[in-house]
Parts: sequence; C-alpha cells; structure tokens
Amino acid sequence: MLHKGKYDLMSDRELVDGLIAVPVNNKLHEYFFKEKCRHFLTYISNTLYNDDNFDMLVGELYEFLSSNNWKILKMWEGRNGCSLNSYLASCSMRYFVDKAKSEKQRRHLEVAPSPDEIAFIANCFVTDDDTEYQPVWEAYRMLNDRDRLVLRLLVIEGADTMQAARLIWPYINSSRDINELSPKHVRSLIAMSKHRALLTLLNNMNKLQAN
Repeated sequence: MLHKGKYDLMSDRELVDGLIAVPVNNKLHEYFFKEKCRHFLTYISNTLYNDDNFDMLVGELYEFLSSNNWKILKMWEGRNGCSLNSYLASCSMRYFVDKAKSEKQRRHLEVAPSPDEIAFIANCFVTDDDTEYQPVWEAYRMLNDRDRLVLRLLVIEGADTMQAARLIWPYINSSRDINELSPKHVRSLIAMSKHRALLTLLNNMNKLQAN
C-alpha cells in the first residue's frame, strides 16, 4: 500500500517540503505519484487518451513537476483554500492538453517519406557495394541508438514487427510493460518509430548533401 497510512497524515505543506527535500525520500515520492496523484492522472488518461495509461503518465508527471528544481510545486501557496491536489490536477491537465496538441500538430506537419525515397533507402541498405552509397551509411551512423535499431531490424533485416517489438520497446517506453498492450497498439507505436527513423535518416542525408 506504499505506506499510505503514514503519508496520508501529512499536510499539503509537509508533502511539498518532503518532495523537494534532499536527499530524496523515494518512498514518499512513490506514494505521492502513485497514490496521491492517481485520481486525476486516471481522469487525464481516460479523457485525453481514451486509455488507461496511468503508469506511463506517472513518469511524465514526475518529469514535469521535478523540472526547474520543482518550480511548479514550489509555486503552490494554498491561497483561497486551494488544496495541493486541486492545484496539481489543474497544472497537470494544462500540461498534458498542451502536449497532446503539440503532438497532433507535429504529426500534421510531418511529411512522410515518399515510396520512392523509402525504396531508395532500403535498396541502399542491402547493397553489397556500400562505397557507392557512402552518404547513406554516414547518415545512418548519425542516428541515435533507437533509430539505428529500428531501421536495422525492420528495414535492413526485414524482421517481423512483433518480433522486433520486444527489442525496440525499451527504447520507446521503458516504463510500460509491452505485455499489457494489444498487438494493434504495439504495431502502431513501432510503425511510428520506423516513420520517424526514416524521416531523420532523410534529413541527415539532406544535411550531408548540402555540405
């Protein structure tokens, strides 16, 4: 129960002081994010994502609140009877709504590689003479570990999406157990990762050609 009885007795001010204290009280942090914030995180998950993504949102909420040396928490003053929970629910909802809007806008503006471009890249990867296509390999080496792994498994080796998923998944979301997701959801996330990796590869090629 994550020491719920013990920490339930703390006032909002004591919670804030305990969360930002050094050294970190890991048990208090675990209780706060997994118990105290559960109600509004579950609401945000169901409202914005139509899914139970509570465990995934916990990590994002931690990053949001702990950024800038816990600035958001330190701004709470309890004025006009506003509880810490109400304050955080409001701040968190605005944060996740803005993030969802940004992601939607990014996907809308993102230009997918054309079939010819994808075919060209795939052919370059499987060629026996990589000296002729050196810019492609240079662009490939510029990718981060996740994108290199995605392209190596799905493009170079032609692995099945679900087989490759277990190797790729830790690079996409290490906080979520892949076994909890449906195959459709997993394929969608892996396809998005492949799409981003191809876009990044094309951008790298353009940069190399511009130089």
